[in-house]
Amino acid sequence: MRIQQRLLKLALLLLILGSVGCGKQNSSDTAVNNKAATPESSTSEIQQDSQPVKGQAAWYGPGYYGKKTTSGEILKEGTMTAAHSSLPMGTKVKVTRLDNSESVTVVINDRKPYRQGTVIDLAHGAAVALNVDDDGKTNVEIEVLEQQSQEANSELLN
Repeated sequence: MRIQQRLLKLALLLLILGSVGCGKQNSSDTAVNNKAATPESSTSEIQQDSQPVKGQAAWYGPGYYGKKTTSGEILKEGTMTAAHSSLPMGTKVKVTRLDNSESVTVVINDRKPYRQGTVIDLAHGAAVALNVDDDGKTNVEIEVLEQQSQEANSELLN
């Protein structure tokens, strides 16, 4: 009887701890289909009519090839796409590497978790085009060229 009471207390304790822990946000690096954790004051939030945003770009790809992005597209090698924490899916963005002024146009098709200073995660194809491949991260400026409407964005996700 004493063992059953201890097990019951342990089960209740685990249940309480589990429910408290469920409210915490996962802060792992970019992963396809992760929901973005975007604070209201995020420096990576930009609108089409706003000024360009500067910050770091990281890249992802080889481990995620063949998997669905947030938009539902399958990530393929060489794609000129990117993950952003708040821009609507389908938004076209110009990404300019600040140290050499090289730029590419990418389409937002995935979400990234919020990380201080990182404004965009480039698919491997876009990173290679900017010669970010060996560097891992680089300083960039991102500028919205064409932003999808919320209606078009919801159609893409359905």
